[in-house]
Amino acid sequence: MRAWIALFSAIACEVTGTLALKLFGLQTPWLAVAVTGSLIVLSYLLLSLAFRRIPVAVAFAVWEAVGLAAVTLLGVWLLGDHLTKLQLLALGGLLLGAWLLHGGTQPPKAGAGGEA
Repeated sequence: MRAWIALFSAIACEVTGTLALKLFGLQTPWLAVAVTGSLIVLSYLLLSLAFRRIPVAVAFAVWEAVGLAAVTLLGVWLLGDHLTKLQLLALGGLLLGAWLLHGGTQPPKAGAGGEA
């Protein structure tokens, strides 16, 4: 459970750092660099903690897909960005891919048609 908390904390740091580039970038570029750099470093540290218990392929896929979806949707909500139906479908495909990767790493359940 702690690994998943670390993973979603890493995602929150990545998303916040990425949005800071847009929010602070033009008026105070030094603040954008400081905030974004710090949060990205923290994100990678938390991601490395998640890698201890979650397979790398799953953790990285979830980190990227959920992070990208969050940045995109927050950009629409907070920054006035626009999405087409095709872009929304692509985000759904990313999330589906991460979910399928996660499902493919689950050990088979006892008595589920596999070897005994």
